[in-house]
Amino acid sequence: MKEVYKKLRLLIDSNCIIIGHGLKHDFRVCNIVVPLHLQKDTMLLYQSPSHIRPVSLRFLYWYFSRKSIQTREHSSVEDAQATLKVYESYVQCVAEGKSVETVLDDIYAVGSSMSMPTPKERDYPTTDPREGITPEEAR
Repeated sequence: MKEVYKKLRLLIDSNCIIIGHGLKHDFRVCNIVVPLHLQKDTMLLYQSPSHIRPVSLRFLYWYFSRKSIQTREHSSVEDAQATLKVYESYVQCVAEGKSVETVLDDIYAVGSSMSMPTPKERDYPTTDPREGITPEEAR
């Protein structure tokens, strides 16, 4: 843990941006303080005042890629790759001028239509399950 702390401290002191999902917990475990301007937390980026329930990394990744993660044992590498994909989707959304709140409304509508479980590839198609459905019908 000491080596991990040293490497993380070096990254932070070098002003590297740390991207993760639920970073507050990770930093607490590492007993390290990271300035907010160096944090890009997908759990917070995809959190909305009008939606109390936070969205899991597993569901966000499925929503943006239509692929499942964490289907077997936990893999921190898989989580990191999924988080990067989710963050890149956020950056793309902002770059395209989309309202993050509108995207969140859609994420919650899709999740609600599935009772917000984590979709499994065998249970749901890899295309949008609402194809052919109007936004009003999905909500």
